[in-house]
Amino acid sequence: MASRVVLSSILRQRSALSRIGLNKPQQQRCFQISAPTCNAEKSSAAATMTSKFIAQVRKERNIVSKEPTRFVQIDALPATTTTEDIKKLAREALPEGDKSINEIVFVRNDNFDFNGRCIITMKTAEDAQRVIEYGNRRVMGGNVVKMQHIGKLSDKVRTRELMSVADATSASGRAVVFTGLPLLTKPEHLLGYLRSRNFYPVEGTADSIMRLPSKKQATVSKFLVKFDSESEAWRAVRKFHNTDFLLTKRNEKYNLHVAVVY
Repeated sequence: MASRVVLSSILRQRSALSRIGLNKPQQQRCFQISAPTCNAEKSSAAATMTSKFIAQVRKERNIVSKEPTRFVQIDALPATTTTEDIKKLAREALPEGDKSINEIVFVRNDNFDFNGRCIITMKTAEDAQRVIEYGNRRVMGGNVVKMQHIGKLSDKVRTRELMSVADATSASGRAVVFTGLPLLTKPEHLLGYLRSRNFYPVEGTADSIMRLPSKKQATVSKFLVKFDSESEAWRAVRKFHNTDFLLTKRNEKYNLHVAVVY
């Protein structure tokens, strides 16, 4: 009786071992099938994360690829920037120099203040690309400027106050902004003040002296004065900038800020 019990126990153990031996290859086959799938999923997730990281870096560094055009937008320019500064940049970057520039537009806000942005129109998209490659991230007047292509030059960015109502020419470079005059000053008052000091704005046009919009609750006024030449405009700056205008009726002094407009 005891021998039968021992024999039965041995048979059950062999049966169990055989089942384990059969299941092990099946488990190995299942693992081999699922392993490539897991690796593919991990690889796809890593590629997605890498693409997102590269896109973020490009966005932060402002190097997102754009279709080259003839129009270049320059940002973060100093307030003292002139057209000569932009032309000098083109002369350094291009074989034909500033002859490759068709137009330079300085963008101004509603209060006629320069916001550090300039848009230049080049002759070809290749010239525009070379200017960007040369000038992007360069230091101008202590500022690190940024350059990029834009689709086109909108008429909205052109400063309409600089356009002449007589012949549609631009007064860029030969117009001057006078800021700091008494709030009730009129164009004819400023004209008489300038003439008494031998300065003569463009004659024969109604817009040679224009009152410009000022900030809300401003205590002084702002005017745009157009001269015949850039040299005359700079002569006015040297004469009147940082000088005091005396309002004799109230015996009050107003400090003037005068600058050439581009």
